[in-house]
Amino acid sequence: MKKLHHFSHPHPLVLVEEEIDWISIIYYCSACQERVEGSRYNCSECDFCLHKSCAELPREINHPFHTSHPLILYDKRPESHPFYRCDSCRKRYKSGEELFVYHCSSCEFDLDLRCALLPNLITRDLQKSQHFSHQHPLFFIQNHHIEPRDRSCSACEELILGPFYGCFFCLFFLHQKCFELPPEIKHPSHRKHPLTLFANPLAHHEKCCCRLCSKPCKGFIYYCSPCEFGFKPKYAFSDDVIKSKNHEHPFSLFSRPISFICDACGTEGEYCIPYVCTACNLVVHKECISLPRNILITRHDHPISHIYYFLEEEQVNKMGCRICQNEINTEYGCYHCPSCDYFVHVNCAMDKDIFIQEYVVTGENQNPNQINLGWLIGEPSITCVLRKKKIGEEIIAIEVKHFNHKCKLVLCDDVKDEKCCEGCMRSISTSFYYCAECNYILHKRCAELPRKTRHWASKSTCTLMSFFSFRCNICCFISSGLGYNNDADGSIYCISCFLIPDTITTQGHRHRLFFDHKFTFKCSICDDGHQKKGAFICRLKECDHFSLDYTCLTSPNTAQYKYDKHPLQLTYCDNIHHHSDQCVCDICEELRDPNEWFYYCGICDNSAHFLCVLGKNPFLKLGLIRKYGFHEHPLTFAKKDYFHDYLKCSVCDKYCKEVFLKCTQSGCKYVIDWECRVHIRISTGL
Repeated sequence: MKKLHHFSHPHPLVLVEEEIDWISIIYYCSACQERVEGSRYNCSECDFCLHKSCAELPREINHPFHTSHPLILYDKRPESHPFYRCDSCRKRYKSGEELFVYHCSSCEFDLDLRCALLPNLITRDLQKSQHFSHQHPLFFIQNHHIEPRDRSCSACEELILGPFYGCFFCLFFLHQKCFELPPEIKHPSHRKHPLTLFANPLAHHEKCCCRLCSKPCKGFIYYCSPCEFGFKPKYAFSDDVIKSKNHEHPFSLFSRPISFICDACGTEGEYCIPYVCTACNLVVHKECISLPRNILITRHDHPISHIYYFLEEEQVNKMGCRICQNEINTEYGCYHCPSCDYFVHVNCAMDKDIFIQEYVVTGENQNPNQINLGWLIGEPSITCVLRKKKIGEEIIAIEVKHFNHKCKLVLCDDVKDEKCCEGCMRSISTSFYYCAECNYILHKRCAELPRKTRHWASKSTCTLMSFFSFRCNICCFISSGLGYNNDADGSIYCISCFLIPDTITTQGHRHRLFFDHKFTFKCSICDDGHQKKGAFICRLKECDHFSLDYTCLTSPNTAQYKYDKHPLQLTYCDNIHHHSDQCVCDICEELRDPNEWFYYCGICDNSAHFLCVLGKNPFLKLGLIRKYGFHEHPLTFAKKDYFHDYLKCSVCDKYCKEVFLKCTQSGCKYVIDWECRVHIRISTGL
């Protein structure tokens, strides 16, 4: 029986040659985390297992992707950073994770096993070639597992999907077809001179544009320097006649560059070569020929259709583009939903953050009003209606069961005490469901939310879940209660943010605001000094780009401060103390900007910054108990009590700030500050 003493494990490993009985047991390799088939090394004392090939890997290799130093095999990467990426495929891993990696500590260079042992490297059949655009030899990789979003071609700027050439030292990559581009071509649109292939930014001017799409070239370009005329490689070999699935006639390449307005998208083509339909008198960009006729976008629940012009000008001009809010020129193309009077610019609809996919119309789904897009219909949060009541023409459920609570909930309109909703963690001020036994309360609106739906800014569905604590990816507040978990990327959204539509009206501004996902700004209300991306903005010049972030937008209309006996009202402008030095926050005793929002008590004439009233974590529920991996006993949420001595964190030995966790076990004095808990969770995953 062959035994192996492996560096990654304290016990001896035994070679097992027979096949695994999959019905009785499943093994996963501790080196690569893949399922074990065939020969393996097992530990007789524990569940440790290695593929035979993984167990026999060399401890040190000289790799062509990193020629300056040898790479050492580790059973887990040294924890210099919480996370690391394979420098070949860019896949992300957690430092300290039990996963083998080849690592160079001098250069912080890492290769996972799949990249370090690519088939053509194992067979020593690695092809190296020199290309005029790069100073180092490029390795040809035929088969790979690189994630497309992590690598783009330096020539055409498109994602790497098939075979490619690469320099992993410089992260320079070329598609095989781009590597093999001819150095010089002749083009019918420029007969005077041949076009020469140049690489950017070394050999051609940074501002030169492609004459087919009129966009600056960041990658390679076929270019004539004397005439300042060129094409991107992907357009240099375009067909003279192209058939469109969005138009009944073919489009023909025009003979020379001109300036025009594209009939498909309504944007200017600045001295570039268009395609034309002579039968319909249409002039379009080459890219616009392939525009889908029907598409799905994040901002609308029905498919929207492309059209080249509108006859009903008045309706379109009244509505404008529902994404950017700017006027739509009815003489040119746009996307619209005929059943909803919904209109958007082509470029707004095709934005990578807005566009979901092309929608193929068949005989079964020709009516947009009858289309089920999957995310519109989800099971309700209320799992059972126990009793109903008819009020006027409306039938209302007055006794229900909810997925997040075991007891029945009863509808009530009588708000007597200061109570908090267990879903959104906001104060109760409207109709709510409550459990008399457990004091569990939910806003009626929160109780009736669907379990699965889609947010207007997301392409994937979201599932309503209950959380001990989570950080909302929109407003960044840490909260307890219910939240929507993004099924694709794991992002979590609090209910208050999730329910805000993309176009809103608020008492804090006199005009309608719309969400601009590209707008980089400082919030006009809190102006915390940080640049943020995505905001609700007002386009009117008189408002000087008024912008509002989610933190301000989701602030409660009323809030209770522990030292004030009356509830404080959210106030949008201080007209009383506008020109005096009395505009001071009564909590932090610093000056307030009279134009910023604040909380105010009209009875006591107290005013304060709204973040001073809410605190850093206003939506965490105190008293919740949870077991964490970094402490042996359950822990509970608590806030600093200003009437007692401050507590010191057991981890950093500093005084706890506002929120902390303390041990529920009698006699155990373990306390951990919330920020320390976050750092422990990031570094250890506990």
